Amino acid sequence: MAEKKHSTFDFFRYIKKKISIHLYLYVFVNALVGLLDGLGIALFIPLLTIIAGDSTESHESLGKLRYFTDFLQDIGISLSLVNVLIVMVILFALKGGFSYIRTLYNIKLRLYIIKRIRFDLIECLSNVSYNGFTQYNSGKIQNTLTVEVNRMTKAMTLLFESIQSVSMLLTYVLLAFFSNWQFAILVAIGGFISNFIYKYINKITKEAARNLSQTGTDFNTHLIQILQNFKYLKATNYVEKYDKKIKDTILKSQDLEFKMSIYNAITEAAREPITILIIALVIILQVNILGSAFSSILVSLLFFYRALTYLTSLQSQWNMLLNNVAGYESVSEILEEFSDDSEPTQKNIPITKIKHIEATDISLSYGDNAVLNHVSLHIKEKESVALVGESGAGKTTLANVICGLAKPDEGSLLINNEVLEDYRLDSYRNKIGYISQDPVIFNDTIFNNITFWDEKTPKNLERFWQCINLVALDNFMENLSKKEDATLGSNGILVSGGQKQRISIARELYKDVDLLIMDEATSALDSETEKHIKESIDSLQGKYMMVIIAHRLSTIKNVDMIYLMENGNVIAQGNYDELYTASDRFKKMVDIQNLDS
Repeated sequence: MAEKKHSTFDFFRYIKKKISIHLYLYVFVNALVGLLDGLGIALFIPLLTIIAGDSTESHESLGKLRYFTDFLQDIGISLSLVNVLIVMVILFALKGGFSYIRTLYNIKLRLYIIKRIRFDLIECLSNVSYNGFTQYNSGKIQNTLTVEVNRMTKAMTLLFESIQSVSMLLTYVLLAFFSNWQFAILVAIGGFISNFIYKYINKITKEAARNLSQTGTDFNTHLIQILQNFKYLKATNYVEKYDKKIKDTILKSQDLEFKMSIYNAITEAAREPITILIIALVIILQVNILGSAFSSILVSLLFFYRALTYLTSLQSQWNMLLNNVAGYESVSEILEEFSDDSEPTQKNIPITKIKHIEATDISLSYGDNAVLNHVSLHIKEKESVALVGESGAGKTTLANVICGLAKPDEGSLLINNEVLEDYRLDSYRNKIGYISQDPVIFNDTIFNNITFWDEKTPKNLERFWQCINLVALDNFMENLSKKEDATLGSNGILVSGGQKQRISIARELYKDVDLLIMDEATSALDSETEKHIKESIDSLQGKYMMVIIAHRLSTIKNVDMIYLMENGNVIAQGNYDELYTASDRFKKMVDIQNLDS
């Protein structure tokens, strides 16, 4: 997918879509805080003139804001020292109250958006098809779901701060305009000119932020690969070369972060000097050139000092926002990819029981590579079948079609004599257990691994121990001090390969499935452990519909039907004895493994 760049205003529209009318309410609360602050500041002039004893100067300096003091007098509040102070205290108290409301409102909106972002990512990832997922860069997914989401969260915080600054800025500009429109226009022009100083910095900051996102993806990709391949890298001493690759990425990331820090430091350091410079130049122009009295611009000056402070804060916030808005671009990009690769909308018909599976003339290609060629098979209720053949024969791909992970290009998969697409796919998968060559073990207790975090009720515990007995793990469990609460460690590092495999089988049995798919479930085990797993598998035959993929043919002697595959074709089928007699290829495979002796 070509990289799509999003503007900062796209980010604003995204946030607006998430919170709708709440954004306008947030702006209103900010404007109200600014108005109360401004009116409180305006009362400093009557306060000073009361002390000086010159009410005329007060009216001249307030400009049209004198309507506020006139209103106070109209409702019977004279402009005495005590009254003015009381009104000021009330105004600033109200401002404090609304500031508190604004802060809580800000937090609540941000937490809601963060929740929605994370929910959207997880839900969209869950809906991605298996075929689509295999095309992804796992480092990019990890970087986006962690680092880039955090950057987007920071960007959102800065966006709310920017909205706050804009609201306060406009409020103070409006108050300043009512106080002295000439002075207001001059300062506004100065602020507009200063904005060009920040425009260039903002541009290079945003580009650096995009590069930082890509570097983060590269780092996470390298990190995942060194963890996955650590044994090989260590044994061959390639780990040193790979270390250098990762360190180069870290140095590049640090260089980009340092550059962005420089840009942020420039905007932060320039904020106050630029504010004072603009105000100083405007005062000189207003007083010395236009001949206005300084008293006539005093209130407007106070408002504009406030306004320019928020303007320069806004410019600084905007620059930092650009540092982090690339996180939104990364999140948006991966959401679009997830959406493009999502599974089709599910139908409403659920599957309550898998009684019969029929693959009819199935063909499937990945690009120009034909993986399955007009393959057909039948599986009846509680019948066991095996798929055998050399690597690349198409066994796992056919299993992927059977469990709904891959959709064939041609042919159809019938479940209970209806095409799979007519059913709800999740209800079908609820009835499937999948056991792979590498057991899936979570860093948690044995109980949680097998029950998949079911509540530990007496009924669930009884079912748990039944599954433990079915896979012959009861002796192993008896020697554990914590029994079902014993932890397994990361990827089951605290138990053996055979124990991990039996735990993974027990999980599928606990699930109460109709179909068990075993993909090379014993190929990574030693002979003794394989014998125990084979006994577990044999004990399950006749109780479940089973699809067994095996290189070691010892596990399939007792299945009902064997499909021998080669280059995506089924070249022979029958039970073990029939195939051994009828197929030279199968006989050779058996003899090589010395299974006939």
